[in-house]
Amino acid sequence: MAAHPATAERPVISRVQSKFEADLNRDLIRLFDEPSTRASELGRLKTFFASCRSGHANDAATVKRWLARIDAATDRATIQQAIRDLASIGVNAFLSYGGRPDRTDPNRYRGEIHSATLWADPGPVQEAFQSAGLSESDARRDAAAVAEIVEALRKHRVDRWDAANAENPASIDQLRQLAPAFEWTPYLAQAGADPLQRINVTSPAYLRALDHELRTRSPADLRAYLRWAFLFSLRGELPAPYNAAFSHLSPDLRAEIYDTNSRCRDATVRAMGVEFSRQYATRILGTPARDSAKQLSETIKDAIVDSLAGDDWLSAEARRATADKLRRTDLKIGFPDVWPAVGHYRLRHDRFLENVLAARRFEQKREWGRVGQARSRTDWEMKVDPWVGEGMAAARLVIPNGFPDAFTNSLIMTAAFLSTPRFVEGAPPEWNYATYGTVFAHEFVHVAQLHMFGPTGLDEELWTPADEQAANTRGQCVIQQANDYHPLPGVSLPGSEQFDENVADYGGVRLAYEALRRTLGTRIDQTDETGTSPAQRFFYRYAQNNCVSQSEASLRQSIERDGHAPPAFRVNAPLSNMPEFSRAFSCPAGAAMARPAANQCRVW
Repeated sequence: MAAHPATAERPVISRVQSKFEADLNRDLIRLFDEPSTRASELGRLKTFFASCRSGHANDAATVKRWLARIDAATDRATIQQAIRDLASIGVNAFLSYGGRPDRTDPNRYRGEIHSATLWADPGPVQEAFQSAGLSESDARRDAAAVAEIVEALRKHRVDRWDAANAENPASIDQLRQLAPAFEWTPYLAQAGADPLQRINVTSPAYLRALDHELRTRSPADLRAYLRWAFLFSLRGELPAPYNAAFSHLSPDLRAEIYDTNSRCRDATVRAMGVEFSRQYATRILGTPARDSAKQLSETIKDAIVDSLAGDDWLSAEARRATADKLRRTDLKIGFPDVWPAVGHYRLRHDRFLENVLAARRFEQKREWGRVGQARSRTDWEMKVDPWVGEGMAAARLVIPNGFPDAFTNSLIMTAAFLSTPRFVEGAPPEWNYATYGTVFAHEFVHVAQLHMFGPTGLDEELWTPADEQAANTRGQCVIQQANDYHPLPGVSLPGSEQFDENVADYGGVRLAYEALRRTLGTRIDQTDETGTSPAQRFFYRYAQNNCVSQSEASLRQSIERDGHAPPAFRVNAPLSNMPEFSRAFSCPAGAAMARPAANQCRVW
């Protein structure tokens, strides 16, 4: 940490991620050095990646053409045409339509209308508009209009997960009644929607608010909003003057552009994720690592299911239903055997942004075409939001991540998470249980926490209100421990806001350790020639896996906005609740890392 101080440009530097990035860049050089034809999948990836690295001399003209199309919308009809034009390249300005899992039938996708991604801080908006050529006063005025529209709409946004409010099937006629100012017929015709189908609307109130904005806002205000939707949607892919406006966004919204290789790799993931993931997974990772990770994952899954028998704070029926769900959870480890279809649109070495837009057109058509199609719980086509923007799970496998998908009752661990240093094939088991295993177990705890979804991903409450109250009661200890922690003078953690992630951290470490103990038996505590035991090495490696150098400003921001606790707390808090840790290091009573038995926090 002393050798890698955080900077304003890189406010967070992770030891593990830095090692992964270095290895990945080396692997990609090796991959792109392999011989290939221009028409092959690897050849197309090379073309796209090269277009990103070659500079963006032609991209500014592409941006200006699109901005000119938006600025040419001077009345209600041309505003609506601009909305449809943007939708064709995946810029869903006011709303999105596409195929989403049918929450009444696990075997099909249905059409669904959801609100757009609504974010607009006037500062970055103004900066982006000035980069687009507006004067300071015009940019300030338009940024204020965008912020007003976003504020008016955002209050009516409903989370897709909210089953009580997000299920509102509607006919085309009912859509017209909700928002008559929106031109539904040409919009849905462009998407290939069946005019007789019923479409789920996640928030009717949002459509009514949108109708009000479309009717009462001036064309100039609506143009400003569409201009911002275009720029914000393409952040990270735009030429440098535009991207600079997004450098101050929070990490969950920011596309990292500080390093050319990383920037172009992430752009390739966003645009050609399926192709990139397949080449990486099959040529660099390989099936042996996937098979080893699957075996390790199953041991942790078994440990979690078995541990439910002792979770007597849950009712017997809730334990039974939860155990059944967890046994039936589909583990998507590494990469699929059957990959989603890919496109064969034209790619050019000197037209990066045009390549991006061609890829986005293909993905938008895929999203529209999914409506009414068959769906399988075991495919990798679920939509997710890990790090570099929304996309299919199968298109994000070069990004190291793990996450549950409630609508299929699946747990996905990406191919990149099966590479060093997070997973080392053939290493002593305590290494991989401490890194890959604790993250897998963390995500599996999330699966258990999603008790409002059944074993096939349908809405099915598995707990009673009394079970939920019991979980909340046990969780008060976790909340209080976070509230009592001060990462900066006068600053405590928001225990309630970070509750779910802290519970998953606590359970993830404990359950991964339990699976390791089952694997090693009494050997787990036996010291070898290194002078350490597997138990000690598990805890050392878990801590090192969370070694992060972070600026104070970034730490403050993460405390305010991130649902996860800071890295130091993610190490010390869970381990201080584990008698196994105290035993491994012979912690005396009263030690800071050995909380008294009566004060130890445990939910899972």
